[in-house]
Amino acid sequence: MPKRPHLTTIARSFSAAVVLLALVACTPRLLAPYDEVTDRSVSALQRQTEAHLIGLEAAAGTPDCVFDRHQRFYTDARIEISALAVRTAAIPGNERTAEQTTLLLASLDSLRQLHRLGCLAPEQIAILRTQFNSSFTAILRLELAKRRP
Repeated sequence: MPKRPHLTTIARSFSAAVVLLALVACTPRLLAPYDEVTDRSVSALQRQTEAHLIGLEAAAGTPDCVFDRHQRFYTDARIEISALAVRTAAIPGNERTAEQTTLLLASLDSLRQLHRLGCLAPEQIAILRTQFNSSFTAILRLELAKRRP
């Protein structure tokens, strides 16, 4: 008879563990899972944008600073960000990343419009760099946070 209470305790503990496991397994995810393609794409876009801004700084005050000489960057970057926006929006539970990607596309469009108005001064470029890096960092932080179990 002394073994019976011990078995009951084990059975209750096992039942509690099964219920806890079921609750954890059924808990909805608040974020989409980590996406390596998004991580790599955003990192590549940051490098491309930084290269573009460095080129604009070097061209400041010269005929090379005009929009027409840099139009290729804007076209290529828009294609990349648009593809990223579609990808992030297609992943269930990825609304936050999709929203940030859409904001990044709007920032690129604003930069393009500003550059069309005329050459950018180094002081303007420094501010733009900070803003773009903040956007890239926010997207990457969110994506990297998804890696945690």
